[in-house]
Amino acid sequence: KDNDRTAFHIVTERPNFGDYAISRWYLKEKVNKVNRDRLDGLYECVLCASCTASCPTYWWNREVFLGPTMLVQAYRWLIEPLDKDFDNRLHLFEHGPRVNNCHNIFNCTITCPKYLNPAFAAKEIKRLYSPMSPKLNPAKEGGASATGNH
Repeated sequence: KDNDRTAFHIVTERPNFGDYAISRWYLKEKVNKVNRDRLDGLYECVLCASCTASCPTYWWNREVFLGPTMLVQAYRWLIEPLDKDFDNRLHLFEHGPRVNNCHNIFNCTITCPKYLNPAFAAKEIKRLYSPMSPKLNPAKEGGASATGNH
């Protein structure tokens, strides 16, 4: 319990393959609680696209505007603390209508069945590529909790 990794065993058996089975051990790093808290409200999205269906900006600009569903997912990967490709991902949003067309009408937030806030994600993407914005804190190294207690 006190280590930073968890081992788990997966056995896959497929019917019609006789006695053959795939048996593998995996080693998974535990995620620090501070890093996990960054993603609250983002990884719960089930991609139902009800927010996108309610977005008037998407109705009129669907060829160029990504829509709230994709912006939530994009923001989730932008602030992923263990991702080392932050600058390249952020560069995709610096110019053009991908996120700039969002006018924060908040229809997306009102219609989300999981009570997430896609408008906030779009606003935060805009804030991240602003030259005056504070930079994100680096990921915390180590185990599953910030205090070391598991």
